[in-house]
Amino acid sequence: MASIFKRGKKWSYNVLIGRDPLTGKRKQKSKSGFNTKKEAEIAAAKIESEIYDGNYVEVTKATFDAVAQEYFKTVAKNKMRDSTYQNRLDNYNKRIEPVLGKRKIKDITPAQIQTIYSDWADEGLSSSYARTLHNFIASVFKYAYRVDYIKRNPIEKVDAPIPKSKDLDVWDSDEIKKFLKVARNHETFIIYYLAIYTGMRKGEILGLRWKDVDFKNNKIHVTQTLVKVNEEIKFQEPKTKGSKRQIALTSAEMLELKKHRLTKNIQSETDLVVTTSVGTPYSPRNLLRNFHMIIDEADVKKISFRDLRHTHATLLLKLGVNPKIVSERLGHSKVSITLDIYSHVLPDMQESSAQQLSDHLNGKAKKKV
Repeated sequence: MASIFKRGKKWSYNVLIGRDPLTGKRKQKSKSGFNTKKEAEIAAAKIESEIYDGNYVEVTKATFDAVAQEYFKTVAKNKMRDSTYQNRLDNYNKRIEPVLGKRKIKDITPAQIQTIYSDWADEGLSSSYARTLHNFIASVFKYAYRVDYIKRNPIEKVDAPIPKSKDLDVWDSDEIKKFLKVARNHETFIIYYLAIYTGMRKGEILGLRWKDVDFKNNKIHVTQTLVKVNEEIKFQEPKTKGSKRQIALTSAEMLELKKHRLTKNIQSETDLVVTTSVGTPYSPRNLLRNFHMIIDEADVKKISFRDLRHTHATLLLKLGVNPKIVSERLGHSKVSITLDIYSHVLPDMQESSAQQLSDHLNGKAKKKV
């Protein structure tokens, strides 16, 4: 039963909301400032009704940063891979904590969050990066709501940033040949060769071991990836089930791997295909410097290392390879991801398919030898 009493000129209430699970002591909810006794009674009755129905939430007075740090410690640390965890923490410290950290999480409104997103857009922050930040903010609010720190989740009323599709930078066949001709004079040649001919990610190539190369069946098994966490190089399993895969090659590509193994002639405890001159794992940062240097030397269009993967996929699709096969080579979890990323190739495929069908039905198709 609530206790209603007058304090000075205002009315107040005390409501028993339960007992502390550790000490067993009674916990009370008190509030003052009501102009009439009736107002205090109504407010107290509402609290008692919520307690009876199991809907009462004693909202926290903690800041967003305090809850975010708790989320990092109790949820993110156990769910995320080390590299992902570090990336989320860096993004949080750089972008989210400065604008939300000091605010009490219970007081943050959808309008305030939406304003932050608008400010980020005005700064020129990419929509895809803003979407990544939004997803983390949403995770913290979802956690806070789940553990009854807040009564309502404001993120449910926020419009998330929509990543804008952008044209991919890829090389054509001539640019690939020019680049590889120059790259062949560098010890990193096999890295670029594998990126173009397999579509493997940078970390997958740097983490590739000789035991993962099946010379007998002309296949590469992608079973681990190299990542850098806090300046420390680590190896971990691929991010998704689809990323752990087999990639078929021809005897020509396998021959390049055999040549590389013979010329390397380095004993490495890690069994890595790609190492430095002393047998240690190759640094991703050093690789990027080397990549841009060779691009300048070869005088080809400047692209990112990730664009080598896009180049691989684009060429396969233009050659008429089934998107499902391309998706499997890239390690995408769904073929729809492949189609979304490389939608720019589809119009050309449509025209080619229409021409092939027309030629076939009109007797103009080339006869099979």
